[in-house]
Amino acid sequence: MDIKKQYFDAVKKRIEEAYDLQAEKLKTVASMFGECMENGGVVQLVGYKHDEEFVNELNYRAGGIAPYHAIKLKDMMLKGLIKAEDIESGKVFEDYSLIDKIPQAYQLDSRDMYVIVDFYGNKPLFVELAKRMKEEGHKVIGVVNKKTYDEKGGTLLDYCDEYLDMCGDTKDVALDIDGIKVDQLSSTITNITAQELTAEVYSYYVSRGKEAPVLLSANIKGADIHNNSLTDPYERRVR
Repeated sequence: MDIKKQYFDAVKKRIEEAYDLQAEKLKTVASMFGECMENGGVVQLVGYKHDEEFVNELNYRAGGIAPYHAIKLKDMMLKGLIKAEDIESGKVFEDYSLIDKIPQAYQLDSRDMYVIVDFYGNKPLFVELAKRMKEEGHKVIGVVNKKTYDEKGGTLLDYCDEYLDMCGDTKDVALDIDGIKVDQLSSTITNITAQELTAEVYSYYVSRGKEAPVLLSANIKGADIHNNSLTDPYERRVR
């Protein structure tokens, strides 16, 4: 069989399984997003490296919903709040003091909610962030790979109101070619899950008779004016 077709069939099968597993959860999370946004809140997105792909799928995308914001370690490095070597070494994930520095880099609000993406669900910094945000009264959503989360003893979900599953195996590979494991599934599934969330949030607004704050592509005439009208009310809290 054509190797491309093998991968296509594998990822298609897993996407369908992930949809069947999480269809109701997606509606629940989308409603939480919509309620937060209607209340003037922003959905704060947190992830690192591969986990940041989910963040990027949601944050300020044409055809996406406006009130998202990404909290990124590299942004904080550029602002002088983290050392580059601490990110590369992973030391940053043991440093809880970074949580207190986040408000120095971004405009946060008591109405915001948080989505924390962590494949294993065991990065100490992200677990502590979820714990503190939960203690402060924010809604928290975890995005983890449940099989590896269980295998590695993840604790992120202890502080989450709901979670979404990346639906990857403990060994996140799609194909076996002559005994060699190649390609991955979880990132692709997670990116599609993010886009399904966008559709559900849009549906949430429509079901309430409201216009969804959908961003337009920059190559559409008037897009800048339209997009700014959606983001300006939040001042520096989005993008």
